[in-house]
Amino acid sequence: MTRNQWLSAAITLSLFGACHKTASSPVPGKGDSTTNMITDTTTTPVTSAKKGADFSTNMTDGTWNGDVVSLEAFWYYTWGTPMPSPSPQNCEFVSMFWGAGNVTSQNIAAVQQLAAQGAVKYVLGFNEPDQSGQSNMTVSQALALWPQLQSIGVPLGSPAVSWPTVQWFTDFMDSVAAEHLRVDFICVHMYVGTDDVSFVQTLQQVYNQYHLPIWVTEFATADWNATTPASNMYTAADAMGFMQRLLPQLDSLSYVHRYSWFSGDPTSAQLWPSALIAANGSLTPLGSWYANYQPNKAIKQ
Repeated sequence: MTRNQWLSAAITLSLFGACHKTASSPVPGKGDSTTNMITDTTTTPVTSAKKGADFSTNMTDGTWNGDVVSLEAFWYYTWGTPMPSPSPQNCEFVSMFWGAGNVTSQNIAAVQQLAAQGAVKYVLGFNEPDQSGQSNMTVSQALALWPQLQSIGVPLGSPAVSWPTVQWFTDFMDSVAAEHLRVDFICVHMYVGTDDVSFVQTLQQVYNQYHLPIWVTEFATADWNATTPASNMYTAADAMGFMQRLLPQLDSLSYVHRYSWFSGDPTSAQLWPSALIAANGSLTPLGSWYANYQPNKAIKQ
């Protein structure tokens, strides 16, 4: 999804490195049991390069590339397949095949060329194929196209569904194993309130099931029932507290290789507390904290 609307041969340690939701989306912290989990306590170094950014190239709050630089991210994606220009320097672009329409011979060849040049090292799979308002694909449709993404020859991330334990994803991963296809890391979307404990428990559940690295490619504090900004049950301070508690945990989990906060539209009823960029293009206080946390000081335009 966009901000305006909303690889296996081997996995190496170098892997370290939006979308409109509805009230019917799975409820964070509810549903599948997280009991009897094996907790991974391996920690990463103090300095981490996991932090990323995601902006549509069509965004209107600032500029997409300027905002990536302002957030001092180590990597970024735009929900697009080609590398956009001008891209920030010293910041890795990650290509995404958003939906079925992106899987063309021209796009495959272009990303293969970027990979051969070292400009693309990872590819992200389909965006919320379980949602009618997003890439809207059946499991069979996604599986039929998957070998073309494998052919690019770089580590390949799974489709990112609306919640990582929905049946669509279970069916897809079961079929990947049965058909001897390749998924190298799991892409996760998680829109929650402010419960960092349940958030990490869900990630652990996913890791325990698949034993693959995890990229959290969209996450934020959201109130999907809010109809106006004033009716949102969360405040900017709530989102700040959640971020400050969660990000050090994501950096401490060895199986979480990358993460990228979803910057809500600052005027959105449901997502305004999670905005990193204000309407005038400046950083919000949340954006400033994100920028200063594990910053990429080498990034520039």
